[in-house]
Amino acid sequence: MERDGTGRIFIRPKFPALPPIFSLEFGEMIYQLRAALDGCIYQAAILETNRNPPPDEDYLEFPICATPKNFKNARRCIAPLPKDVRAFIKSIQSYNAPKIVPLNRALCILHDWARKDRHRYLHVLGSWASKVSPQLRLPNGVSLASMVVTGSAFLKDESEIARFTLNGYIPGMEIKANPNLAIDISVDEATPACAASDTFNLRTFNIFFFVEVIVGAFESFFSAKKVTKI
Repeated sequence: MERDGTGRIFIRPKFPALPPIFSLEFGEMIYQLRAALDGCIYQAAILETNRNPPPDEDYLEFPICATPKNFKNARRCIAPLPKDVRAFIKSIQSYNAPKIVPLNRALCILHDWARKDRHRYLHVLGSWASKVSPQLRLPNGVSLASMVVTGSAFLKDESEIARFTLNGYIPGMEIKANPNLAIDISVDEATPACAASDTFNLRTFNIFFFVEVIVGAFESFFSAKKVTKI
């Protein structure tokens, strides 16, 4: 509290930061999940063409596109695959299935995290503050004039949660505050949350789940095929 009735709410960490190995292992996990999708395309191309390596092997990958134009430009990535498989891949693109929000976001977030981890640096895992709604307990005769809440953000060594101004404050009065927020593990430069429930835990669950679903779909498409020439 300042003598003029303005104040700020801070929080400080109780425990040390996560060791760097967490970021390393997380980056490896993301790489393996993205590689599983690309591996589906590569193996499907082998089964469809009976050639190993398949034609245009350097261009084969699982496209994750935000617009029809981007998907059209990525057609070479899945050119050797049969029509029904290409139609399936197209149907689960984010622009083409707006009602399947968890799937769209899971694939887009996986693609974004894998791209950043591959080209920039290992992801930094840290504490993310959300649902920030600070509360004050004020003495009789004191009222809240205004409050500005910082909002969702990464928590550093000392993080400001809110700034406020009180009416009727006299220096020396005891003001109690509750930061009243939720703390989640998150990734630096993460895709902004679309809802309070859009947590790191839910995102990683959806990524694992839908990668498994897509791999299962490819297994179903090609379960009856056999490689006749290797």
